[in-house]
Amino acid sequence: MILSDEQLTSVLALVTPKDGVERQASRICRLLASGAFRTGAVASKCSVGNISDVVTTVINPKISKLGLFIGCVKPPRTLHNKFNQKCGDWLYSFYTTDIAANDDDYGEGSSVEEAVLAVDTDYPSAQQGGS
Repeated sequence: MILSDEQLTSVLALVTPKDGVERQASRICRLLASGAFRTGAVASKCSVGNISDVVTTVINPKISKLGLFIGCVKPPRTLHNKFNQKCGDWLYSFYTTDIAANDDDYGEGSSVEEAVLAVDTDYPSAQQGGS
């Protein structure tokens, strides 16, 4: 999912500390606002060691009121790093909370397929981990 400028501003207002310094959570949100990225790319571009900890303890509790969350999904096929070696990376992306599993009307929310398609077409750097 790609966030609009307004959505990103709202997210950053919630996760950026009052001193205005962008730390790990803000860097992750700013990167993922442009689409899905693999684990290695997020860690490298955002200088984060434990991505899942930052996402689950800092980001998601704060942005849930916006109807958003960051999740990671296993890609349907193995990703390769910049050396063309298989890697166990997952795909991190923003998702909306508007889909209920027990609801007959699933709406137009985010999906794993959308994230994988975005990696393949719009974000080729996510596949290889950037340059």
